[in-house]
Amino acid sequence: MTSSKQKHSMQPQPNHDESVRQDFVTDLRAFLTDEIFPKIVPYYEKNIEPEFVKEQSRKPKDKSEVRDLMLKDKSYQSWSLLQRLSQQMMFTSVIDTVERTLNDLIDRSKLHNSLGTLELDNKVEVPRYLTAYDIHQQPGGYHTEKIEDDIAPGVVYDISLPIYSRNSMGDENDLLSQAIIGHMQKHIKMPEPESILDMGCAIGNSTLPLAKIFPSAKIHGIDVASPCLRYAHARANALGVTAHFSQQNAEQTTFEDATFDLITSCLLLHETSHDAIPKIIYETYRLLKPGGWMIHLDVYPFHRETIEPLYDFLKDWEVTNNNENFSGALRNMNLQQIFEDAGFSKETIEFTSAEAIAQYTKGYTGDFYLKLPIYLAQKPKTA
Repeated sequence: MTSSKQKHSMQPQPNHDESVRQDFVTDLRAFLTDEIFPKIVPYYEKNIEPEFVKEQSRKPKDKSEVRDLMLKDKSYQSWSLLQRLSQQMMFTSVIDTVERTLNDLIDRSKLHNSLGTLELDNKVEVPRYLTAYDIHQQPGGYHTEKIEDDIAPGVVYDISLPIYSRNSMGDENDLLSQAIIGHMQKHIKMPEPESILDMGCAIGNSTLPLAKIFPSAKIHGIDVASPCLRYAHARANALGVTAHFSQQNAEQTTFEDATFDLITSCLLLHETSHDAIPKIIYETYRLLKPGGWMIHLDVYPFHRETIEPLYDFLKDWEVTNNNENFSGALRNMNLQQIFEDAGFSKETIEFTSAEAIAQYTKGYTGDFYLKLPIYLAQKPKTA
């Protein structure tokens, strides 16, 4: 008998064979990520770097030199190939479940609409940085619609996250938002927000925790992907949480000036482009009330004083192998200057990390702490 993987009524339940395939991919990803990946650094330091030092009388000076060495190494090639294939296998294993149940899920989504609101706008153009390739190798990306009232990309994303994270994101896939909330509660002194905007909300897994922790606030989530927004609204209803979702580009929204006390995002900026990031930050400033805060959680740790060439190379794996083609732009930008130019108070701008407690549900014991990069700043109270 297959144990239930369904965490709420908008998630499909895989049949036996689908469930077994998903479990296999979860275990494969855990092996590659948690058993093999940590061995790359000591392997490099013992076997690859010494040969370079012997020939050049110095260590590799940047990630490009490390890349030239690593791409010739068969052990690294093997891990990299399997890691990329495991991502493809992950989506293959969940798409069967989604396609088999999609019509029923769409019907169900139309019944889950009593809480909050959903506003879609077919005039919103999905930016090229999201359409040029399938982000994370998810077939069709997050935005592609194949049938009327399509929610498939959102469902695929929701049920693939536990596989990607090896079951460490929590039952509602909200670990990252919980990290932001935890940091706010510990380190930011601010009145309880009355209005909150979550940019790039996707399926709302970063939005709903904000609604739960600030029940008196009006919570908005925006994204350009209509299938994800349809699913986000139905999912919020299935979980009994009120939130307001609308199809908008974070670079330029329809909200009035000084609307929000708090603006957040989880893994949005690195999915955009060199041109889009400053626009998003300027728009964030416009939308915040005087004294309001922005907190963006993302992948690149700007608070590190030095970045080792090997670390820099390994951070590029997602860029070159997992269809994160635009994410390299983020790490090469001067966010401090962009924040200041937008008008944020210089003394409040901070690049640090937020801690999240993750727990594996299979093959591991106990909790472990993730330190996730966050970028935050406050709009001047007299703005």
